[in-house]
Amino acid sequence: MSMQFGIHKHRMEALIDGVFAIAMTILVLEVKVPELENPRDGAALLNALQHHLYIIIAYFLSFAMLGLFWVWHHRLATKVKEIDGALMLCSLGFLSLICFFPFAAALFGRYMFYTPAALLVYLPVVGLILMSQALYFFVAIKRKLIHEDVSAEAVRSAHKHNLYACGIFCLTAIPSALIAGISVAAGCAVAASLLIWRAIKA
Repeated sequence: MSMQFGIHKHRMEALIDGVFAIAMTILVLEVKVPELENPRDGAALLNALQHHLYIIIAYFLSFAMLGLFWVWHHRLATKVKEIDGALMLCSLGFLSLICFFPFAAALFGRYMFYTPAALLVYLPVVGLILMSQALYFFVAIKRKLIHEDVSAEAVRSAHKHNLYACGIFCLTAIPSALIAGISVAAGCAVAASLLIWRAIKA
């Protein structure tokens, strides 16, 4: 089994799976059971659950997103044959964002109804996770860490999909970015254009 930088590839994959499992489990801790003065009052229970609705929505949305990120990363990782120092740093940066995601999801669930500022935490974390996944695969390509039996066309296609996903995310984030100012929205537009243009050229 190949090993670079003193760590086997399967150990990093096990760490990634473990971090995802914990992060996805922690998400549900934000969903609290309502405390009622009269446990027999069904109307009060429904009213209390209504107040928790945004937190519940944020939970399911965030769980689905983490599940999607896990599947996506797993598919990219199967094309990588070994881990070196640069790829390990990319993986640890990616995992730090996954660990931070439950906080962003909790903030989003609690305050999205009251202030759009919650979205300005949640969306950047999602974007950084996407970018770090794309960077992970790009670094693996540049450092020739892709399995020899993976065709050049498959590698190019995966790289294009990563770039397109990042570009589309930046594009869809423009309306929310306007909350922070026109310059932030313009930055998202420029980033989207560059990423999509690079994907077309890849």
